[in-house]
Parts: sequence; C-alpha cells; structure tokens
Amino acid sequence: MRDDVRDYLADLVRRSRDVLGDDLAGAYAAGSVGLGAYQPGRSDVDVALLVAASPAGATRRALVDRLRHEALPCPARGLELVVYRRDVAASGTPEPGFEVELNTGATMPFRATYDPADRPAADGRFWYALDRSILRQSGLTLLGPPAAEVFADPPPAALRALLVDALRWWLALPTPPGDAP
Repeated sequence: MRDDVRDYLADLVRRSRDVLGDDLAGAYAAGSVGLGAYQPGRSDVDVALLVAASPAGATRRALVDRLRHEALPCPARGLELVVYRRDVAASGTPEPGFEVELNTGATMPFRATYDPADRPAADGRFWYALDRSILRQSGLTLLGPPAAEVFADPPPAALRALLVDALRWWLALPTPPGDAP
C-alpha cells in the first residue's frame, strides 16, 4: 500500500475514534485497497466502519464533518465510507443496512446518506451486501477483529440475485464509470 494511503487511513481511523469513541468496533479497507489493486489517480479508498450501536444523528453528522475531503483530504479519487452496526455486518442480510454512507473527494461528488431509504434507487441497493461479502474474503483490517470474523455472506440465493442486479445496473450505464476496482 502506498504511504500516502496508509497515512490517510491511519488518520481516518483516529478521527473516527475521536467521534465514535468506544462504539467504534472496527475499521476495514475494502475495494481496491483491500484487494491489493489500488491504482493512483483512478481508484477510490473504500472503508467500512463497524459500530457497536446505531450512532445518534449528531454523531453521524460529526463523523461526516471530520472525514469529508475538505477536513481530511483524500489522496485518491475519493473516499467511499460506509458505517455498519456490528450485528448487521454479521447477519448476512442482502439489505443495505448502513448507518452512514459518505462519498467525498477532489473528483467525486459529495454525498452523505444517513438512511438506506434515502439513497436513490437508481444508484443500486446491491452494493452493500456485495461489499460486505468481499470484505469477509479480503478486507484489510485497520482496527478490530479480522474482517472474516465480523462480516457474513448473504445466503447463496440472495447473493446470486444481488450479482444479477449488479450486472443489470452496469450493463444499463451509457458509459463506464471513471473509477477503477
């Protein structure tokens, strides 16, 4: 992993701990960083935070304020951060189940979502369970127990349905997105 990404992730975990305190149960690099496929200039930094309990609204907003690009410049295209409760991560649910979703970066539109129901349906609801499954297999642990011990796969039939939804979404795009795996 590049030094700038390593330093960024260390600072992100410190800031998350400052806001969440003892409720922060884990932090995991996913996507290209977790898979060892990070490409400077193309890749995002994908992070999943694990919390013991659902954070209060003010805590959620404070976390976003402390981690958004303007407060903590991301060395990559952008940060894609998702906060999950520990029980949701371990459940294998095919539902999004997130507490906070933050997209922020120099070349990425800012978005903070605090409830899965507020996420535009056109953006896809399949990402989260697929990402948790990938985290289980190859998440890079930054804080807490190994990813394989805290993230669960959805049931096989649900996983197949999520993959079909993802393929349909990708095939319907007019042009491929600018980010890399």
